[in-house]
Amino acid sequence: MTGKAKTILTAASCFLAGMLVMLPRQWGLSHLRNQVVALRQAHTALAARAQSAGDHSPGAVRSLSQLLKEGGGNQLEVVGDALRYVDSLQPGQFAGALDALKKMPPTDATNLVRSLLLARWGGDDPVAALAWVKTKDLPDNRNNDYRSMYQAWAAKDPAAAVSGLKQIGDAAVQARIENQILGMMSLSNPQSAMNLLHQFPNSQQSNMALSYIYYYWAGVDPQAASASALTMPVSAARQYALQNLSYSWAQQDPQAALAFAKTLPAGGTQLYATGWALDPLAQQDPQAAIKILEALPSGDFRNELIPGIADDWAQQDPAAALAWVGTLATGKTYDQAVQTVLGDMAISAPADAAAFIAQMPDASTRDGAISTLATTWAQSDFSSALAWAQTLPLSDGDARNAALKNIMSAWDANDPVSASDFVAKNLASDPGFASLAQQLAGSWASADPPAALNWVQSLPAGPAQADSFRGVFDSLAKSDPQSAWELAGQTLQGDSRNTAMGVVLIRMSAQDPAGAAALLGNISAGNSLDGAAESVAANWLQQNPTAATQWVNTLPTGSARDAAVAQVVKVAVTNDPAGAFTWASSINDTTAQQNQLNSVVQQWAKRDAAAASSAVQSALLTDQQRTDLLKTIQKAQAVN
Repeated sequence: MTGKAKTILTAASCFLAGMLVMLPRQWGLSHLRNQVVALRQAHTALAARAQSAGDHSPGAVRSLSQLLKEGGGNQLEVVGDALRYVDSLQPGQFAGALDALKKMPPTDATNLVRSLLLARWGGDDPVAALAWVKTKDLPDNRNNDYRSMYQAWAAKDPAAAVSGLKQIGDAAVQARIENQILGMMSLSNPQSAMNLLHQFPNSQQSNMALSYIYYYWAGVDPQAASASALTMPVSAARQYALQNLSYSWAQQDPQAALAFAKTLPAGGTQLYATGWALDPLAQQDPQAAIKILEALPSGDFRNELIPGIADDWAQQDPAAALAWVGTLATGKTYDQAVQTVLGDMAISAPADAAAFIAQMPDASTRDGAISTLATTWAQSDFSSALAWAQTLPLSDGDARNAALKNIMSAWDANDPVSASDFVAKNLASDPGFASLAQQLAGSWASADPPAALNWVQSLPAGPAQADSFRGVFDSLAKSDPQSAWELAGQTLQGDSRNTAMGVVLIRMSAQDPAGAAALLGNISAGNSLDGAAESVAANWLQQNPTAATQWVNTLPTGSARDAAVAQVVKVAVTNDPAGAFTWASSINDTTAQQNQLNSVVQQWAKRDAAAASSAVQSALLTDQQRTDLLKTIQKAQAVN
């Protein structure tokens, strides 16, 4: 490997280390290889098009098919291929290669190559690299690309790199990259990192910066890192340093890290250093971690460690982890630990997870566990998951319904015809049938609107069919509300038509409230009209309050106008409580009117109780209404 490639590898060490650790856990080598092949094929095609168009600039013509090759047995070889490609480029080709990468879908391989390219460029010509990232990079990539080029810059001239961070113009990004540069420097020369930190203004010498330094320093030389941290004066910064180096040390040698923690003065620092070392220990020996955990003083910090240890154990032996969690006292910690373990168990042993859920005593915890298991189990064994969900007792109510919806969503996305047939034949009497049908219809409509609409029309008239019409037309109106409106008018009649049109207008009002208002008269009186009027008023008031209130004034007396007026009151009460009171007084429904008046005078009284009382005394109200409102004002004054 050439000197340039070695420099790039050093500069990108943080990126590469993270990638090489995470990829085997998340996808494995085969996934990365597939991305490599896709990258090579995509860029070969791009280069061919560029050549046929007569574009002979170095960055456009040079094929990135040379950057990664098939073959090799591990990720290190893949990285080596990328390094060799980046090393082969001339400075004038960096921008062209990066521009080509922008045209490709983001993958692990493209991210790797882009990071290495920016690292190479940042080491050779940081000013030019920074200019490209600021002006030509994709916004979603920019923060990571800043990191790559600044780390390479810092590998050659850390002081200049840190000074150059000011050109980013984003204080949060700047601080984050400062910390990453310090951490990277700590891998090779931790004392230099400390020296550089001390050159920062006091405002930038953060606890987080020290955490980065000591975390990486402990990964190289934990003895030296711990000795250095102990020389710091007692402070929050010292505690951050000790707990971060303990965590880093424990990833290599948890027993040594825990032994070090015991030497610290009793109190918060020792407690936190011990706790932070327990997570790496639990990954190797969860039972040993539990013994240490149980020796810690009870309290919030100890409770916070339990779900993490349960998760580590569940990845090795979910049944044993679940048995341990079952011994914990019920409460927030128990709930979190159970959810964590069942999430792992749903992958490896879903039937066992279901058996445990069945005997859980706490309803709220059980509901969450049911939902988690349903989603995960459906991904590996749809039929078994569905059979289990159907056995859930009706007393579980919302949890049972949510489980069925989570499971069915996996089916109706791939085969809505079979899913709809199953739902209609097997779940028509289920209490959750209406919401299941609505979900299926909405999902199906996004792919095949006529088929979804035909299926909904075949359902018996009732709540399930009405909800399913809502699902279909809500899905259609997301992308084209005008076409959805026309379809509803052409194909539906009666209540079904009103339901569909109301749903469409609710969607339409977000973008064009005036247009939605103009169509409102096509809907007959009822809940659909009320919901549409309320949505139109709410959205229009945000965009043009004057036009919206003028429109509300034109609405005929009725529940739709009352719903719209309630939105006017909600907006007006903050700046114009007197006007809000007048609007609320115009509501036709007595109960709704009283609720709105109560809300107005309660807020008004906190600022001007005398004005609120005067308005109540002079308004055309019943004696009972007036008495109730004056009591509301008195209570608001007492609280205020």
